[in-house]
Amino acid sequence: MKTYIVLDESGAMHLKNERYFVIAGFITRELHKVTSIHKRIEEIVKKRKNIPISQKIELKSSKINDGQQALFLNELYGLLDVIPVAIVIDKDNLSKFGASENVAYNFFVKNLLNYLFKCNIPILKANQIELRVDNRNTAVKSLKDLETFLQWEFELMDLEVNVKYLDSKDNRDIQMADYVANLVWKKYNCVNEDLSRRIPQYYRTYISKFPIKLFGHNPTLKQLNQKNDKSEKELVVKL
Repeated sequence: MKTYIVLDESGAMHLKNERYFVIAGFITRELHKVTSIHKRIEEIVKKRKNIPISQKIELKSSKINDGQQALFLNELYGLLDVIPVAIVIDKDNLSKFGASENVAYNFFVKNLLNYLFKCNIPILKANQIELRVDNRNTAVKSLKDLETFLQWEFELMDLEVNVKYLDSKDNRDIQMADYVANLVWKKYNCVNEDLSRRIPQYYRTYISKFPIKLFGHNPTLKQLNQKNDKSEKELVVKL
């Protein structure tokens, strides 16, 4: 049986005015249920925004308010056969992480999958996984990079991993992943955020953190402690 993992991202690795970068979405075997509820809620939101139902428009998280986004998210979180997932990257503690954005993205997706497999989520006990991700304006020559990377990683698990790059404008499941990614991004980057409070089942989200040992720590304090440790060692030697 095939399991789908649908992912999108929120924020950007290169932006300095936000601390956390997020890749998030959901796992399911019932993709049609997700697209069905998206279509239904989309009609409600269009009416509220005075947009004709027949007009094709992508309701990205950046174009709707928290109340409207919560309508989509509560329906998604209400599906028992959907598991929301995320990896949150603390950019302030990646001083030695010099990978390109595409390489970093592949690395973080691999880390998320490794974390999820360790959680023993029943829905992941499958022999075929289809990873569905936003195309992110990825160059054609690098479209297979993530798939090859993951196939090498999980070859010993007898697991077939396929990656589909999709345009979010034409795929409701990617749009749903966008809402989850934005939800988690706001939770970590916005001190007074309100969206997660509107999602009673937010606790169901499986969240991996990177780097796990330094996540959330103040790097300035860490550097100060290192300097103090060094000074103390020098003092001991001189004595």
